[in-house]
Amino acid sequence: MLRDQFASVLKEFSSLVMEDISLDETNNTATFTVDDDIIINLHYLVESDMILISSPVGAFGDLASPDAGKKALALLKLNDLSGGACEVTLMLDGEGELVLAADRRSANTISSTDAFAAWVEIMVRSVRATRDYFAKHFPLES
Repeated sequence: MLRDQFASVLKEFSSLVMEDISLDETNNTATFTVDDDIIINLHYLVESDMILISSPVGAFGDLASPDAGKKALALLKLNDLSGGACEVTLMLDGEGELVLAADRRSANTISSTDAFAAWVEIMVRSVRATRDYFAKHFPLES
């Protein structure tokens, strides 16, 4: 029942943003893009009626590089600070190459288009804040 409610919220949100967004029937996932630069991945966890939202932030770089420790500390700092990315969890993917922003919520709390849009906005702000921080403190070498 909650999955159907969330699917309905996605359908309504989809019509507002004029993009086809719906849960895949086989794996309960959906993906869409915000402002052509932020990918939003959704995964509905049927067993717990939880929704996982994640977004790739950017490349972390080589774990053996001299600044890897500073970057790791920056991720911890961004996770702990007020504002910025604190409303989501920042982590590395399984290979340690990509920084991901992620959060999960109960399907009960995402019962309206406004609630879903606000959640997506939190993710978008967090991704942008993290990208800005890394661009400022760890600029790419030319």
